[in-house]
Amino acid sequence: MTRHFAALLLALASLTAFANAAVSAEKRFAAVRANVPPPEVASARAAVWRSALVAKDFYNFSVRRPAGLATTARFLYDGKNLYVEFHCIQAGVPITAAQRVDHAGVGSDDHVSFDIDTSGNGSRTYTFRVNPLGVHDESSSENARYAPSWISIAHVSRAGNYDVLMVIPLATIRSQAAPEQQWRLNFERFVAARNAAYTWAYAPAMQSTTEVQYWPWVTQIHLNANATRPKPQVDAYVLGSAGSQRNIFQNGVGRFETTSPRQAGIDLTYPFTNTLAFVGTLNPDFSNVEEDQTTIQLQEFQKAYQEYRPFFAQGAQYIDTVPQIGVFGSNSIFYTPSIGIFNRGMKIEGTAGRSDIGLLNVVGPGLNDNAAGYTYSTPSGSLALSAESVIANHVGVHDMTTGFGFSRTNRASGEGTEVEIADETNTLTGSGHDFNIEEGIRNEHFTAVGLYRDTSPGYAPLDGYTATNDARGLGALLGYKGTGSPHSPIQSYSGSFGLDRYLAYDGSLREADINGFFNIQFKDLISLQGFAGPSELQVAPGTIDWFNRRNIQIGYREGTPNPADVSYSWGPFGGFYVQQWQSSYVRVFGAYGFSFEYDGNEERAARGLPIFNSQWLRRAVLSRSFGNNATIGIALRAINGTGGFAVPGTNLSLLYETRLKNQDLLYVEYGTSAAPQTLHRFIVKYVFHAGGSTGT
Repeated sequence: MTRHFAALLLALASLTAFANAAVSAEKRFAAVRANVPPPEVASARAAVWRSALVAKDFYNFSVRRPAGLATTARFLYDGKNLYVEFHCIQAGVPITAAQRVDHAGVGSDDHVSFDIDTSGNGSRTYTFRVNPLGVHDESSSENARYAPSWISIAHVSRAGNYDVLMVIPLATIRSQAAPEQQWRLNFERFVAARNAAYTWAYAPAMQSTTEVQYWPWVTQIHLNANATRPKPQVDAYVLGSAGSQRNIFQNGVGRFETTSPRQAGIDLTYPFTNTLAFVGTLNPDFSNVEEDQTTIQLQEFQKAYQEYRPFFAQGAQYIDTVPQIGVFGSNSIFYTPSIGIFNRGMKIEGTAGRSDIGLLNVVGPGLNDNAAGYTYSTPSGSLALSAESVIANHVGVHDMTTGFGFSRTNRASGEGTEVEIADETNTLTGSGHDFNIEEGIRNEHFTAVGLYRDTSPGYAPLDGYTATNDARGLGALLGYKGTGSPHSPIQSYSGSFGLDRYLAYDGSLREADINGFFNIQFKDLISLQGFAGPSELQVAPGTIDWFNRRNIQIGYREGTPNPADVSYSWGPFGGFYVQQWQSSYVRVFGAYGFSFEYDGNEERAARGLPIFNSQWLRRAVLSRSFGNNATIGIALRAINGTGGFAVPGTNLSLLYETRLKNQDLLYVEYGTSAAPQTLHRFIVKYVFHAGGSTGT
């Protein structure tokens, strides 16, 4: 540990500049149309690849210097497909490849990525990733459920290098119907054993390799007008259920409700232009909960849930358009988990030219809600104007919120401005407003941002998420990121300091926070991070609670298939003294995967006094894959005690899922991993898929 500390001081004292060998956003490369498709082998030896667009000189984004391992990527296209080939030198560095199921995520394996943005401003981006076993996943900015059919092939040589071929149908992406097009693109690679992210596109102001405005252009793409127009698609499900609790289902914010089981339903997507589509759902199914978001950790603010329901996940960014601004928490006008179980929904989502468009209507028991969003962005993504409106009609209350947003970024320096203005009218609570403005700089090393917030009392959109209302004041965030020298054991480090102070409209203190954060990543895959600082919050008129927690976390092999983490937090929390432990371990061995988590809370009236409340969580999951398209998993979770966030109980669940070649899906499930206790519910569900690829 002394050696690590000395290395950190050395890295802080001396910074080394490296030449930028990667490409910048101003670069333009002509696309090459293949006369014949490349052979379906992971190799660039075929003659057709000799004329391809070639990408070399990758940059190690993790340490901000040229990549240490050579990578070559090649790109071709024809009237039906995009073709991408990677050659990765990795001799002497162990290959990590644990994932064996397509569409499940290869991010912790060694992998290569092909990124394209067909809009030029970040509104239609797609990423395709493949690990050295040929297993692939994908993502789209338009749909969290994006899972099209495409081909990936990989080969590992005796020397320890590997090659990858991707064949991506044009019909799985959206693009304008122009006969000649230009897109932004990037090639990436991840080396798990070194926790190193390589990128072809690089600029000093980049905060992430996913920032489209820093990718170069590929031009002279000649396509048939309908080549990138996805086909209409339909998913119709039939479901059979049994058991004494077959009528228990989860709503958007994690609570379970009693409702009639749904035996059939349908999801429909109909593209009526290349980039705009109608999306509809009737009798959406809530029986399958794919992710257990249960936590016992105490929180100062309302828990934010991740949306998993297909109808809301598709095109979400086209409706929730206004910037969300804050140091320790931000407000959102449209937060779909707040919408519980519903019966039907309709939406139009997509892009038209430089505009993003979203319209939504959802109807359920006691609700009839509408939402709309609009964004205009310049081709560089450096300027965006947005508008958003939500009309919520629940039993006995009508709530309307309208917001406007503005954002601009200087791509060279990272300096930028964001503004959000929102007004709410509620038939029960009256009117309210929310105003936030942020100005600052974010670049390779420095973050320096200041903001002002003015959120009126009672502002709380019915379908939104409000971290804190009745708050006016200033906030700031200062930070620095650095990298260790080539001979240092430190890979990267960062530190930041955030503070805010908000007064209520009556002049009393509403919220005040001063927190410092640090993160150190070592080359031996050990990480050290934590935070500390006081936080005050008015929880009732005249009542201030302190949330002065401190935290330290040690991780090992984070970002790989086999991470382990231990975390400890302590300090005053909401009128008492809390100690919190978190630990997790993941192990992948062949087709099997195992994860274990053990967390605890202990509450005392004050430091040093006896414990008066505690809660403990144990969670274990064992999974087994079968080929590239099927997996079975069993999950066991136990919570005891009442000194935490969750309902005590023991939960056992079982899920089998398989994706057929025609994109039909079969689920067999007992219980659900997210319930507070074991649900005596057995479900068999079959999804009939017709038309285009899933999520396009």
